[in-house]
Formats: sequence, structure tokens, C-alpha cells
Amino acid sequence: MRVLPIHPWEAIGPRPRNLAAGVWRLVDPKIALASLVPFVVGIALAFDPRSTMDWPLAAGAFAAIFLVEVGKNAVNDLYDFASGADMNVLPEERSPFSGGKRVLVEHLLTENDLVAIAWIAFGLAGLIGIEVATRSRPELLVLGAIAALISILYAMPPVKLASRGFGELAVMLVYGPGIVLGTVLLLRGSITVESIVASIALGFLIANVLLINEVPDERADRVAGKRTLIVRAGRDRASSLIAIVFSLAFALPVAGAMYGFVPLRMCALLSGIPTAVVATSLLRRTPFGPPVAAQAMTLVTYVIAGAAYAGAVFASY
Repeated sequence: MRVLPIHPWEAIGPRPRNLAAGVWRLVDPKIALASLVPFVVGIALAFDPRSTMDWPLAAGAFAAIFLVEVGKNAVNDLYDFASGADMNVLPEERSPFSGGKRVLVEHLLTENDLVAIAWIAFGLAGLIGIEVATRSRPELLVLGAIAALISILYAMPPVKLASRGFGELAVMLVYGPGIVLGTVLLLRGSITVESIVASIALGFLIANVLLINEVPDERADRVAGKRTLIVRAGRDRASSLIAIVFSLAFALPVAGAMYGFVPLRMCALLSGIPTAVVATSLLRRTPFGPPVAAQAMTLVTYVIAGAAYAGAVFASY
């Protein structure tokens, strides 16, 4: 394996074939929904009609989250290419939702470009994060640093969380409790049982987005030694595993409302059940090839559930 440059001043290489297209791949708006949904939920839970929301502070926080996501995508593509995982994906296994960003495979960017983009993205995220935290709660810098570190170690050796079956848990914690509770603490100053339960439910739903996106890559990941949960369970069990995670996500608000831990408005998350059922059914009916329709419906489930719940929270004020 080639040694990758680790210093920003070493990240000087030939011009990429298509810089704009490569950066756009790393930004990937449809996957950026992963951070937007919990952020909006966090804003809804932090909103107080009796006081003015600090919208510039909120915008700065989301900018930092977005930049961390871009940096994460750059690091992931860098090391997935180096491990051979991206190169092993066959044309018939490719999907708009999985297989990596493929900026190196398709020669849109160079390895040095990805290193430079990662440094810039994480550096800007750190500067913005420091400004946001010093204007509100400095201790949130620790939470932001942990989230950034997890995103780097997701694919980077020797930790390689995604290759050891911990990638799904990392995504669940960062995009669920990490973003939701971090946003609530930033804008409100304290968290509630409802915000904790909601963050865990959203964490399960985003974990399912990752799980179903791993399905088309199962063979390539297995060959590359990337032991994701789908690789460990096998494609035949993928639909059952995803159905279980959906069930956990939707059972939480029901149980919480029944026992009085959370308000009834949390059941708005159940609006994602119809599309979740469709996604699971489509996955079962796609034993070979990329389950593109099932992947799309899983992402739609996440967005619908999060948007409906955020709307219910705002409507209750």
C-alpha cells in the first residue's frame, strides 16, 4: 500500500481531471440529508417562542457539521481506494447511494487532492466550531472534536471502524445523539428525556440508511476485508437486520409515549412506517444487484420521520 501524505504542504500534485465534479461528489447533497434531518429536529426541540433564536449561531453550527461531513467523505474515499474496496465494486453492483464517491476510481481527483480537501474541510470546521462554541458553550468543542475524530477514524487505519463492524454504531451515535443533543445544548442549554429518546430513534433510522447502502458493496467489502455488519450477517439476512432496526426506531416513541416518558407528539416519527415497510419489501425482492429503490425508500423514511416529528414539535408551541 502506498504511503499517503499526512502534511498539508505535501498535498501538492497534478491538477485533477475535473475538480468541480470531484468536489461536488464529496459534497453529495442527498447524503448531506443525514446531518440536516437531526439538525432540524434539534432546532425544533431547542426552539422557545418566548425568546429569540440565535439563527447566525445555528447557521455556523451547521456549517461546521457540513464541513466535517465533506472532510469525512474525502478521508473515506482515500482509504477505501487504498484498501481496494472501491476498485472491487463491479459495474453491475454500483448504485447512486453506495460504492463510495469514486473520485479516485474515475480519476476526478488525485490522492493529494483528497488530502488537501480533508485538511481544508476539517480546518475550517474547527475554526467555525471554536467561534460557535466560544459564543455559547465552550464545552461543546469537546463534542465536536469527538465527532470529527470518529469521522476520520471511520475509515483510517489502524482503527478503521467501518472495517471492524463498528461503523454503523459510529454513524448512529454521531448523526443521532451527537447532532440532535449537540444542537439542543447549543441553542437551549439543557436536554430533556424527549430529546434523548428522539435522538436515539433518529440514530437507528440513519444507521439503516448506512446498512442498506452497504448491501450492494457486500461482495467488494468482503474481498477487501472490510467487515461491515452486512458482510458479517450476509446479504441473505440483510432485510431481516434492517427490519429489526426499523422496529427499534419506531418502538421507542411508542413505548415512551405509553409510559409517559415523552409527549405524544413523538409518535409523529411513526409517519415513516409506510415507506419503511416498502423499503424492506423491495430489498427482499432484490436478491441480486443494487437495491436502488429500497435504498431510496430508506432515505425517504429517515427524512419523512424526522421532518414530521420536527413539524409536530413546532406545531405544539
